[in-house]
Amino acid sequence: MPHDESKQADACAAARLKLLSYLVNEREVLLCDAMRILGSRDRAEDVVQDAAIRCMESRAIADQINSPRGFVRRMVQNLALDQCRRSAREKIVVLEPGEELPCSRPNTERQMEAKEDLARVVSQMDNLPPQHRRIFLSHRIDDCLQKDVARRFGLSPARINGIIAQTQTQLLAALQDDPAPLAIAAE
Repeated sequence: MPHDESKQADACAAARLKLLSYLVNEREVLLCDAMRILGSRDRAEDVVQDAAIRCMESRAIADQINSPRGFVRRMVQNLALDQCRRSAREKIVVLEPGEELPCSRPNTERQMEAKEDLARVVSQMDNLPPQHRRIFLSHRIDDCLQKDVARRFGLSPARINGIIAQTQTQLLAALQDDPAPLAIAAE
């Protein structure tokens, strides 16, 4: 049995050498294939070198490859596509002097603005008549239907709609930096 394993290892080594020989002889064609996918000669060179290393090291290469040319070209194309996908995931952002690094989180200034906005809304909510505040919060925060809120507070659905619309207008005005809060008459 060891003799059969030795023969198989020799056949695999010969197949890898045949692939490597094709890769060296057809290097320019393979570079063109990779450059067409990647758009860069330097990156294409990296792909062809990676293919050569894989040809030398891979234990998965069978002892008999029907089309070494097709095998190597497909390997280079797949490696180029993999690198292209990797590059798309790892977008590099070049910043000009004075530019900030883009981030999904709000910057400190935006966080402070949001806190100020929230404080204005809370302050405006505190100025609402208690019943209007409860009606608005029931509908917007507790997600109750207007007809259910009307039933709970003993008011008509039209009146509930008016209170919610008026409260929303007042809160939006507070967010737009209106200096004086809009007054709502208590019922």
